[in-house]
Amino acid sequence: MSARRLHLGRIGLITVVAWLGVLTLAGARASDPEAMLERYFEGTETLQGRFQQDTYDDRGERVEAAEGDFWMARGERFRWHYQSPWEQLIVADGERLWVHDVDLDQVTVQPLEEALGVGAAQLLSGEFSDLQANFRIEPGDTADTVRLRPTDPAWDFQTIRLTFDDGLPTRLDIDAGLGDRIEVQLRDLTRNQPIEPERFEYTPPAEADVLQGP
Repeated sequence: MSARRLHLGRIGLITVVAWLGVLTLAGARASDPEAMLERYFEGTETLQGRFQQDTYDDRGERVEAAEGDFWMARGERFRWHYQSPWEQLIVADGERLWVHDVDLDQVTVQPLEEALGVGAAQLLSGEFSDLQANFRIEPGDTADTVRLRPTDPAWDFQTIRLTFDDGLPTRLDIDAGLGDRIEVQLRDLTRNQPIEPERFEYTPPAEADVLQGP
C-alpha cells in the first residue's frame, strides 16, 4: 500500500471517527442497534482522548501503526494529531479541513464538506436522521457492537463495526475494501469536558507550502 493511499485513508478514517464525537450511549437496549445509536446521538457535546490505529493490507500484514491524540466537538470541529510514525495534524474548524504534514512543511486546505465526501457534513451535524439516511444500521456480532454499511458507494469504506464499553466507543473495525482494513482503539476517553476553541482553529506556519485540496 502506498504512502499516498495511507494518507487518504487517514482522512477517510477521520470522517468516521469525527462524527462519533457528537454521540453518547445512554442506556439503550443492546439488542436494538438503532435505539442504541439514537440514544448515542443525544448526549455528547465533546469527546477527547488518545488513539492507536493499525492498518492492514489484503494479505493481513500490518503496513502502518500510528498513534496520537484527538479532540472533537459538535459543529464539525475536530483536531486529530498523529504523533507517529510521522507527525501529521488534521484540523476541521467547521468550514475547512487543514492537513499539515510536519516533516514536509506542507499544508493542504479544502472545504470541509468536499474533503469528507458524500454525506459527511450531515453526519457531523449530529442528527440521527442523517445517520439513518447514509447507513444501513445492523446488529453486530456481540451485544456491545453495531455494524454500519454506507448506502452510497462514494464512501471509501464498506463497513464499520463499532464496539462500546460502558457507554463509550472504544474500538472501530473498518473494512476499507479490496481486503484492506483499519483497526482503531480509542482510550483515555473524556466526554463533555470543555475544550478550548483554539483547538479547532488553525493558522499554517509561515514557512509551510499551502496547497488547495483536490
